[in-house]
Amino acid sequence: MNNLFKKKILHRSKYRGIKELDIIFERFINNFSNQFTDDDYNELEQILDIPDSELFDIILKKKSPPANLKNSILDKILKFCNGDNN
Repeated sequence: MNNLFKKKILHRSKYRGIKELDIIFERFINNFSNQFTDDDYNELEQILDIPDSELFDIILKKKSPPANLKNSILDKILKFCNGDNN
């Protein structure tokens, strides 16, 4: 996978627009990006296409994720936010 694409995805994840999401994604990326596969980057890109307010509601478990976005990276993000980093 193209390194420029990876850098763009990582940058987008850290600068969402809602400060809380910026913090969540920055910490998540710092902890796990060295383990990401190409598929993980593609899944992260799909997650980043979700509007901020909707994504924040998903993370806070106020809303279920859309069926097409139930992927391993979203699962890891949700576990990370709930203190289950395994």
